[in-house]
Amino acid sequence: MRLKVLIRSEMIPILYRHRVVSLIKKAIKLGSLSYQNFFEDNSILSPFCFNLALPTEKIQKIGKIQIDRKFSIEDIIFYTNKNPVSLYISSLDKELISTIHRGLKKIRVFYFSSNSNMVIQNERLIWIIDKVTVMKEKPIKKEEAIFKTNSPVLIENKDGKPVIFSDDKFNYYLNEIMDKVLSSPYVKGRGLDKPLKFEPLDMRKQVVKHTLKNFRDSTGKPVMYLTGSTGVFKLSGSKQDLEIIYKTGLGIRTCQGFGMIELKNQL
Repeated sequence: MRLKVLIRSEMIPILYRHRVVSLIKKAIKLGSLSYQNFFEDNSILSPFCFNLALPTEKIQKIGKIQIDRKFSIEDIIFYTNKNPVSLYISSLDKELISTIHRGLKKIRVFYFSSNSNMVIQNERLIWIIDKVTVMKEKPIKKEEAIFKTNSPVLIENKDGKPVIFSDDKFNYYLNEIMDKVLSSPYVKGRGLDKPLKFEPLDMRKQVVKHTLKNFRDSTGKPVMYLTGSTGVFKLSGSKQDLEIIYKTGLGIRTCQGFGMIELKNQL
């Protein structure tokens, strides 16, 4: 299942993914008592992905982003010109999506900024939740399909180094990662039915800036740089595995706003 959430905000800083995670966490806690401890158990692989789509009529400027009390940076801020921002959330778990849906309905205002955290141009931002709708998804009917990335796909090797679509070992590490993801009892409970085959059609490398409190505390740096792949590709595998990947995301850090894909065509 997939949700579309219309949000109104004057500004969106380039570092926004961790705040979207906070919004989703709040929605889950408000949506169901059974999910109260969902994010507190580190053994749970969060079976969802999301993407924040900015309006086409936006203005991009460099401005001050105060991440927290320790770190402030000068970086890109998008001005929306009062146009809505679209947040898409997807999961294989229908109960989880229903929980997020109920929770978001209860959130009229989300405080993007809190105290000295994520203050933009010396202003504390709020997000107004305008509308939450459930989207219809096309079922996967064949063992190969063409997808488009809505957010960059991150693949890493065993040393934590990025592997992009043009690397010789991309398919190897993609299969290794997705076999582990699908093996989680919160996703499928067993690995891939058959190996995945990734074929780039119109892909490019993309470097994304991201921040997390644990990263800042452990490294003393304000921002991490993540290298991923974005564009159009063909993916082959079992129908069930493709369906799961379509709904939960491709690659790592899917619950942090990476790896969300859109079905374009079935071959």
